[in-house]
Amino acid sequence: MLFTDLANAWERSRLGDRSLSSLDFNEESTALYAYEILFSNETLTERKVLSKVANELEVPYEIVLELLDKRVSTLLASESSASNPCDWGIEDMLKIRNAVIEGEYSFLELSKQMNEIDARLFWSSVIGEQQPISALRFLRRLNTSISPDIISSSRGFLTDKEIIHAVYNDVNLLYDPKLWYQKPTAALRKRRWIPWSKYKSVDIEVYQSIPNNGIVSVEYNEGEDVIIEKAGDVITDVAYPKHPKLSLKERLLKYSESHDEEIAWPLPTPSWDSIIKHENTVRFPNTGGFSPTEYGGYVLVKQSHIHNLRLAAYKHGDVMEIKLQAIDGIDEFLDVGFCGVYIESEKSSIAFDIERILGANTEEVNRWKVIPDDVCIVIRVSSPFVDRRSGALSKPSFVEIDNEMGISDVAQYVDLVGVGNE
Repeated sequence: MLFTDLANAWERSRLGDRSLSSLDFNEESTALYAYEILFSNETLTERKVLSKVANELEVPYEIVLELLDKRVSTLLASESSASNPCDWGIEDMLKIRNAVIEGEYSFLELSKQMNEIDARLFWSSVIGEQQPISALRFLRRLNTSISPDIISSSRGFLTDKEIIHAVYNDVNLLYDPKLWYQKPTAALRKRRWIPWSKYKSVDIEVYQSIPNNGIVSVEYNEGEDVIIEKAGDVITDVAYPKHPKLSLKERLLKYSESHDEEIAWPLPTPSWDSIIKHENTVRFPNTGGFSPTEYGGYVLVKQSHIHNLRLAAYKHGDVMEIKLQAIDGIDEFLDVGFCGVYIESEKSSIAFDIERILGANTEEVNRWKVIPDDVCIVIRVSSPFVDRRSGALSKPSFVEIDNEMGISDVAQYVDLVGVGNE
């Protein structure tokens, strides 16, 4: 492959086309040369290159900087005067690039041998500018018959150059995540856990209480042939390569038969009020077979479900009921539901603040009292989502009353409706 072929495809990709992705690298060596030009870790700083250019042009460094209004590679390429593309092969250009890295070159002489498109890619490579294609996407396009997931997963234990070698010589060297049990050590990675932000059509009927702020480690017990995930001293998951289809409960049960360690058993998900106040990290796990590359389930990010709302009215009783409002625009309020406060200390806290601000008697039972429109008392509540049909919060749970907040802190209704519905 000629370097100019790569440069032309690179230029079109830089301008928004996908030519670089579709370029045919029919040999391992060609793919390796192209990879080295696009993604080499051996680069020169922009200052070093521009300083050399300034010396050759016999002008102060500051003058060169004044000419810089775009990417450095674009400025350097503007000095290339050749009207025809260079006839160097991609391997030849890589050797020239290596010589430039070593400082063995003349900028002016080199510029005369390339046209502007060739030079743009060349200098972009030398100074390590961001490429219009990622290294992962480059690897995936080498052989489109290989699943992209296999390429992605293989990067966990093979270098990119080793992946290129495997693509052209022995695909069995790659790691197929569906066959993780054939290479257990390749599964020693922390699985992705997706933040749970709304009611999803997935199994969230069970949850796990994870200590250690939810931080887990993964290890492989070769003697027992078991992959162990743990948070501190608590076992949060295990996987048996010889029994890859065991469900979460089945594999934890199997582990418990021969070990006395504490286990974060999947438990029925309690009420929202209970789970939002849980001290440990709460996660809703996938209860099926173990997979090291697919997401492990959902993690409850409690803070993302807490909303600052205006206390619009209250009614004292065995359960203190509070009416909640979000702001609409600048100073209009919309009702977003009601919340019950059950704990005596929390009821007393709300009553104390209302009396402090309004001087009102909050002890009158079973009668709604409306807060004047010009008074903004901010109540923080937690709710899993907003019901779009009614526009009301689902299962709101009282968190606290915040005396430091005002009307500017109250959640906008449009944002509130958007939470959990992205």
